[in-house]
Amino acid sequence: MVDRVGGVVRWYNQVRGIGYIDGDDGREVRVDRRYIEDGTFVVEGLRVTYVPVEDEHGWHAEHLHIAQRSPGAARRQ
Repeated sequence: MVDRVGGVVRWYNQVRGIGYIDGDDGREVRVDRRYIEDGTFVVEGLRVTYVPVEDEHGWHAEHLHIAQRSPGAARRQ
């Protein structure tokens, strides 16, 4: 079983659906809207948990969940 990691969204572009998370484990990981679960999008400063996965482009986040909602976060309809 892969351990989940916590982190904070550092930057996220809503139009492109990509961004970066500063992980509690010291890694910078990419986030793509395809891996955000529960039909939610993320904003800068949002606390999240995810499974870090390494590929040919570096680290990215999969199975991303929001750990703590911020006033700027909203659910997609």
